[in-house]
Amino acid sequence: MRLRFYTFLFMAFLLFLSATGFSQTVPNGRQKITIKKGSSVSLRANSGGASTYIWFKDGVLIPGQNKASLITATAGIYKVASVNSFGCTSELSDEIEVEVIAVPVADVAITKRSESRNILSNQLFDYYLNVRNNGVDDASSVQAKDVLPDNLIFESLGQPTDGTAAYDPVSRTVQWDIQLLPNGRFAELSIKVRSKQPGMVTNTATVRASEHDPLLNNNTSTDLKEISGLRIPNVFTPNGDGKNDTFYLENLGSFEFNEVTVINRWGSTVYQANGYLNDWTAPGLSDGTYFYVVKVKNGSASWIEYKGYVTIIR
Repeated sequence: MRLRFYTFLFMAFLLFLSATGFSQTVPNGRQKITIKKGSSVSLRANSGGASTYIWFKDGVLIPGQNKASLITATAGIYKVASVNSFGCTSELSDEIEVEVIAVPVADVAITKRSESRNILSNQLFDYYLNVRNNGVDDASSVQAKDVLPDNLIFESLGQPTDGTAAYDPVSRTVQWDIQLLPNGRFAELSIKVRSKQPGMVTNTATVRASEHDPLLNNNTSTDLKEISGLRIPNVFTPNGDGKNDTFYLENLGSFEFNEVTVINRWGSTVYQANGYLNDWTAPGLSDGTYFYVVKVKNGSASWIEYKGYVTIIR
């Protein structure tokens, strides 16, 4: 009688996975099957005329196992005998050894954060990536990725504390590769960027390694950063006292281009400037409320438009 084996599909965590293993013949002539921990293998007996089977592991009868195949995830030396309908038992089969090897486990985690200070549009600031190996084994071929959103302009990469990092302008992706990150160790990388315009910037980084990762919810980290824009006053007092004398647009210097238009109550334009310098004192205008349109932008980005009312009081 000949004993054969084949790989079995098993269910773990409600997913179907194929067991991986390989076979070899050891010096004593015994066939040996090696599988990873958590996998299974199906051993199958081939005996003509058999009606039932008797399976043994390490020389001990395996209770309740009387089929032609035996599914196991346990290391040991297996043999089988067949029994025909007359109760006659065959000789024991050749031995097959099942070896179970441990699967390396490395819980790699990533944390992404931006500078805590207030950031204005077009102002340089840094993101910080921290990759940590929480074990239990060393992590190999660690790869972290950060795809920059459209509102960010990449400037430069800092020197990583471990591994190598590069930026691909086509995919807008920072890729950071660490060949080996030992258990309990961490590495850091900084990314310098600037924003095209004000608003909330959502930026996500991910990490993975070659080893089995038992905790996937820490493989992704997202940073939310509010980018400040213009602050436009609703009143100014151009009376020459040196206080609040101009139509001052806070953070205007954060933008490369600007246009300012002021309109009176009859719809006539009373002031217009390209490249405004925060220097308008409303000369010749009466006190009152005026409508403004302010447009700003950086580079080839779209114009950002602000509309509202400002009151002049002398």
